Amino acid sequence: MNVFSKERLLASNDIFTLTESLNPEILADRLAALAEIGKTEEGGVTRYVYTEEEADAKKLFRSWMENAGLKVREDAVGNMYGRLEGKEPELPALLTGSHLDTVPNGGAFDGSLGCVSSLMAIEAIIQEHGQLRRALELVVFVDEEGARFGSGLFGSRAAMGEVSKEDLFQLRDENGVTAAEAMKRQGYAPNKLKKCVYPKEEIYAFLELHIEQGKSLEQQQQNIGIVNGIAGPSWLEVIFEGETDHAGNTPMDMRSDAAAGAADLVLSIENIPREISSTAVATVGKLQLFPNGSNVIAGKAEMTVDVRDIDEEVRDNMLIEIKREAERIAEKRDLKTETKIQIKIPPVPVPKWIQQYAQQAAEKLNLSYNNLPSGAGHDAMIAGKHVASGLIFVPSYKGKSHSPEEFTSLKDCFNGVLALKEILENIGSEEG
Repeated sequence: MNVFSKERLLASNDIFTLTESLNPEILADRLAALAEIGKTEEGGVTRYVYTEEEADAKKLFRSWMENAGLKVREDAVGNMYGRLEGKEPELPALLTGSHLDTVPNGGAFDGSLGCVSSLMAIEAIIQEHGQLRRALELVVFVDEEGARFGSGLFGSRAAMGEVSKEDLFQLRDENGVTAAEAMKRQGYAPNKLKKCVYPKEEIYAFLELHIEQGKSLEQQQQNIGIVNGIAGPSWLEVIFEGETDHAGNTPMDMRSDAAAGAADLVLSIENIPREISSTAVATVGKLQLFPNGSNVIAGKAEMTVDVRDIDEEVRDNMLIEIKREAERIAEKRDLKTETKIQIKIPPVPVPKWIQQYAQQAAEKLNLSYNNLPSGAGHDAMIAGKHVASGLIFVPSYKGKSHSPEEFTSLKDCFNGVLALKEILENIGSEEG
């Protein structure tokens, strides 16, 4: 299994568009240094929120920001900000960043690349311009993955005012420790949650660079992905009820098999998104049969369908079609069916003007690009509900992510830094 190493990253350093203010080897050094914090035996990284591993990663990253001359602060939940003041301090700031926490045995790029890229882009801007018209502020959000407490995008939700004090006492890890208790152990203040909210009027826009976590850019040989929208997930619970019978003594034409009905729907769900939209996706990732015996015809099947698209109307039309298909299958197979929406989160479109800045940057740098949706949630999705937000992708090797095999070549990483710097320069210098 190919896993991350600094040697492997440097070996992917072939041809670069070099600048005086940016060095790809520094990018490799920083990614490698972060990958050592929480490194697992399998070559991955485990770095949960409010642990010593996360604290060490943030301490290291803070030192880099301070050495760059940024004014660093942390809020009451642990979100970390590094600010480069603008020539016109009264203007709303341009924010950029990502997260440093990981899933269990995750990769070295998810989150970390976005943070390091933002820092290097700002360092280059300082070297070349000193400062821009508006302030640049690098943000490292805590607990994007939700791996410890089961509630992802926590830091960005806190910054946007979407977390309540009650949430901090209800969220618990596998050892029963509440989020509030874990925060206190790391020196944070759950009772000062309101002070974490970043005033929306003080944010001009938020930009995040991330690995794609998919195969599109690599297969299409594109350098950059310009995200046009972040898909809003909806979970649809579907239940089929039939009759539990003996697998040996019940003829095939006398069965009311809930498992067969579920199988029909799984196969139908493969085709429904294709018939509706090129950006739509639907997935059955959870399926349970009852009584779940090898020699028993299933009397009940429960499944969860994850349905996503960047267009809310398209996503909701898919939900309708899947419900209709479940009812059709139930009637054909003499089953009862029930459907229920578990979650329904609106998609977040990326403003056209941010996409245009990204396109101009790619064209100026002679980087090939593609416009594509993000099926995964990111901190930009939370910020995008409140302020203008953009998301830039770089290719993922074989689409691998959330595993030790997660990898992006140094050239692709560096291209991302160059593009992000160009976008920050242009937006940060514009009038208004």
